[in-house]
Amino acid sequence: MALGPGLIPAHQGDERTLLLDYLTRQRELVFWKLDGLDDQAARGPSTPTGLTIHGIVRHLENVERSWWRRHVAGQQNLSFDWTDDDPDAELRVPADVRLTDLLSAYRAEIVLCDEVIAARDLDTISVVRDHSVRWVLLHLIEEIGRHLGHLDVLAELADGRAGEEPGDAPPPGV
Repeated sequence: MALGPGLIPAHQGDERTLLLDYLTRQRELVFWKLDGLDDQAARGPSTPTGLTIHGIVRHLENVERSWWRRHVAGQQNLSFDWTDDDPDAELRVPADVRLTDLLSAYRAEIVLCDEVIAARDLDTISVVRDHSVRWVLLHLIEEIGRHLGHLDVLAELADGRAGEEPGDAPPPGV
């Protein structure tokens, strides 16, 4: 995927190119939004239910692993930070896990997931569930975009950063 300046997806192209560009944009905006955010500042804000920046990043890593490697590719013996007894466990990140480590783990997972995507066409049906690769792409664009909204609010509360994409001017005082 070759996004333009500001992480702009292609304006034209075949369906696969456009879908992959939008998936890449959503992923990269996660990294852009959190770039340089102090770990302690990132731990401060949370929602009343306990949603945090750290938890969202770990959730995104787990969700991509689940959809691409488990459901689409049928890979076995993958580890997840949730359990049947605690399906939201990945959202509660221990205090000794740094944001930079979570972002690195998510980046590494993306590489593995992209290998799965590259090896399949849009009409391939997942091994575990009855979903096409096209459907999973659209679902993850939605999922990551939804959590980017959460990250926008939490990052602004953490250190005042705001903006929708690279090139946006920071707010006064940041």
